[in-house]
Amino acid sequence: MSGSLFMQSPATSGSTGVLNGEITPYLEELASRIRDTSAVDDLDTSLSWNVLDRVIAFAASAEQHIAEQQMRIRELESMSTTDELTGLANRRGLKNHMQKVLSSACRYGDTGIVGFLDLDHFKDVNDTHGHDAGDKILCELASLLQTNLRDTDFVARLGGDEFVFVLEKADTTQGLKRAAKIRDLICEKTVKLKRETVRLSASLGLAIYDENSTYEGLMKSADKAMYADKKFRR
Repeated sequence: MSGSLFMQSPATSGSTGVLNGEITPYLEELASRIRDTSAVDDLDTSLSWNVLDRVIAFAASAEQHIAEQQMRIRELESMSTTDELTGLANRRGLKNHMQKVLSSACRYGDTGIVGFLDLDHFKDVNDTHGHDAGDKILCELASLLQTNLRDTDFVARLGGDEFVFVLEKADTTQGLKRAAKIRDLICEKTVKLKRETVRLSASLGLAIYDENSTYEGLMKSADKAMYADKKFRR
């Protein structure tokens, strides 16, 4: 393996249903009640049915509109938590995810590993080969991380050449081995550019999370460990 790994441990009823995309069922029940009332009071049922049909048709249209709005909201939320270049989660997406992970850890006593990755000499690549080459390397790294993590794990790009992966519900010993393997794979990776082939290398800092961990504390510990690793390897 290239270098050493550094680690620091640090519902309601009533009208609410109408707002939740249940307009049509709500009005159908209302229509049924009005029909019953019409029969009892001998109202003009023809007129009542006509009005009710129009109301229900309007309700169905409104319900579809609400569903479309909710879908658009979900799309915008996804865009706000996704890195445009790599398709990974961004900093906000990572924070949202880690809040759920740490909430589960607090409740069930889960443990896991947070890895903070920083590519070595990435600025030199941009300066020598251009930003398109740098973008290609970032995308290749993102693909490598996704391929070699479990479906239950998580990876995000914080920005620039900084990435974070989370090995969820991982035994500490096995988690550290997996993190080391991931760094080895990165250091074995080559990316073919227009004029030459570049071999990747990365500095990695690790932090263990448990039921007492906080997001800020974990990120600070992993970041500090990463810089210690970078200094050691240089």
